Amino acid sequence: MKFIYILILISLPLTDIFSQQDVYLSKRDSIKLKKLGIDLFQDDITINKFQLENIVFHDRRYKINKTFNIFFQAIAAPYVVLGIVSIAGIGRTQTPWRGLNILIGVSSLGLGGASYGVSRPFRRGFLKNKFQRDRIIQRVIEESN
Repeated sequence: MKFIYILILISLPLTDIFSQQDVYLSKRDSIKLKKLGIDLFQDDITINKFQLENIVFHDRRYKINKTFNIFFQAIAAPYVVLGIVSIAGIGRTQTPWRGLNILIGVSSLGLGGASYGVSRPFRRGFLKNKFQRDRIIQRVIEESN
């Protein structure tokens, strides 16, 4: 008899009566969703778990891609400025140092251009993820109204 009670006690959390019917989100995720315009505690809103996961996923990817985009653009800017200044100053430098000035200018422009070129896919990625996130949010809001 004791064995049956223990078996029932163990199996209670596995039943539908005691399991969580709604979507489990952390407090942080629910705050993010509220900032994005989705209040989960409204009575008229209907949203499924898949949509919530997609919104949080695309928001996370949007922020990561935006961070890398800003990082690589911030690296590119000083190199491009150094390259332009170095090439613009060719006329003022003495003859034996012009070759070095050109080399520094061209290499700086190359590094800056490469770094900026690396940032472009991240920009395209964060714009795409922002669009996807906003589209899902708009669809959820339209369905709830």
